[in-house]
Amino acid sequence: MNKQEFEILLQKAQNGDANAMYQVALCYEDGIVVEYNLDEAIAWMNSSADLGNLQAVDWLMEYYFDDDSGVQSQS
Repeated sequence: MNKQEFEILLQKAQNGDANAMYQVALCYEDGIVVEYNLDEAIAWMNSSADLGNLQAVDWLMEYYFDDDSGVQSQS
């Protein structure tokens, strides 16, 4: 993905496309085309999940419940 493709994806996300929101979140999570930013990734995942994207719901569940104590210490 290049910067122009990301900008198109971001526009779709800003216009309410849940799948685009999920993809933007992954870009922020992995630092693809944009600087790594976990807070942005989580925000976009939450928006996507709120619109019913099950991949985003799964990502969030894994993020918040993947350590030994059951909940991330950052939450």
